[in-house]
Amino acid sequence: MRVIRRIAVIGNGGGGKSTLCRALGDRLGLRVREVDAVQWLPGWRRAPLDETVRTLEAWAAEDSWVIDGFGPWPVIDRRMERADTIVYIDLPFRTHLWWAAKRQIASRLAGRAWAGQTAAPPTLRLFRTLSRVNALRPQIFEVVSRNDRAAKLVHLRSPAAIARWLTEVTAGADRTAQPAR
Repeated sequence: MRVIRRIAVIGNGGGGKSTLCRALGDRLGLRVREVDAVQWLPGWRRAPLDETVRTLEAWAAEDSWVIDGFGPWPVIDRRMERADTIVYIDLPFRTHLWWAAKRQIASRLAGRAWAGQTAAPPTLRLFRTLSRVNALRPQIFEVVSRNDRAAKLVHLRSPAAIARWLTEVTAGADRTAQPAR
């Protein structure tokens, strides 16, 4: 099996990207970078585009990583080129909605921080974003599968497929590896 050092994980909200990224980071000893943490300022205000792009470009230039999320279009190509594995979580839209709703409720009840924020994003905004990303699925798939990227694309369409792939890709990993933080 080939060595995996740079994993880009993308997909709609509520699909398990962050959970998968944390598991990959822990099991493979890779640093996990969360796009939402740089894309959003406190109170869910959008960060300046130039700062976000600069940070995401710097992350993509690193030797190893798991990057959780898509981010602004200007940085996508560079990250997809640098990634040795592109994971596209593409669950049915109703699953994204349901899991995002459960996460919203749990986050609010527990007062959990999310993406560096002190609260979950406003629910209506989140559901609008889920709908927009769902409408962009054809464009997203085109970006992640163009040219030579198809060979490194892992297109996961069910929770069972996510679990199977995680088990397969981390089966030979040194479980004592400590992720860079």
